[in-house]
Amino acid sequence: MQALRITVIGTINKDLILPFRSAPIESFGGIFYDVAILAQLLGENGEIVPVSYIGEDVLSTVQAILKKLPGVSQAGLIPLPEKNHKVILEYTSPQRRQEKSLFRFPPLSWQQIAPFLEADMVIVNLISGWDIEKAAYLKLSQAARERLYLDVHYLLMGVDEMGRRFLRRPEEGVEEWLAGSRFVQMNEEEYRLLAAESRNEVDFFQRYCKDDQVLLITRAVKGATIVYQRDGMVGHKNFPAWRVSRLVDSTGCGDAFGAGFVVKYLETGKVPAAVEFANLVAAANLSLKGTNEMHRLLETMAQIRAENEREA
Repeated sequence: MQALRITVIGTINKDLILPFRSAPIESFGGIFYDVAILAQLLGENGEIVPVSYIGEDVLSTVQAILKKLPGVSQAGLIPLPEKNHKVILEYTSPQRRQEKSLFRFPPLSWQQIAPFLEADMVIVNLISGWDIEKAAYLKLSQAARERLYLDVHYLLMGVDEMGRRFLRRPEEGVEEWLAGSRFVQMNEEEYRLLAAESRNEVDFFQRYCKDDQVLLITRAVKGATIVYQRDGMVGHKNFPAWRVSRLVDSTGCGDAFGAGFVVKYLETGKVPAAVEFANLVAAANLSLKGTNEMHRLLETMAQIRAENEREA
């Protein structure tokens, strides 16, 4: 099989995760989840290019880790002579958390992302919300919209003077972000914020999305919902989550979902198969500690699949 080329635009975080009633976890996060998961899923059949700033305090460590991952290029890393973007995630329940963002990076420009657009899919994962200039995103949309996957994520988050993140809807411009990508992902909380004036998923799609788009709403333990248009009619379909015997860390599950979806969609061209696979990848991520245990992703996916088949 010809290698799949995937570019991931966003921010590589230095994460401190404080799980609910469990020991702290330090790992790299943000689009590091996408990259590590894509590398595990594709192996030597992948060409993965992360495009992100990297602080000098973690540069050599990130380079050493990425060098060990199959198919990962470091050509898109942009070193900065400052501390790397850091995120502290404190869980108040297995799914809910409080976050703090420290050492803010500037947004990526068109000149910085343009060399890496010869790809089968370009993922824009808004890890901080200011990862990429809006003008650069709109230009990217014009150049590669059919191959563009957007995870809305922190576009809908503000930050106070202490670095604490809070959910909020931007005053303007959300519509342009949503309409700019063929595939648009958001979680249930983000959907509820955006859909406050919509009756349901279909009404929301008709308000904000174009006919050729696919909207993906992740719902944690409830699985995922896709909304799409076919033959002039907007429809939606729910996909149940895979059952997991033990929840370890829910950080990065949305990133895992997106990476899984992109891989399976590129392999099959079928959205339903891609969503089912994405749910399985997210379930496996839920069973691992940060990105530190991502080398166990495939075996964990196999275990979850086997357990669910036995219980069926």
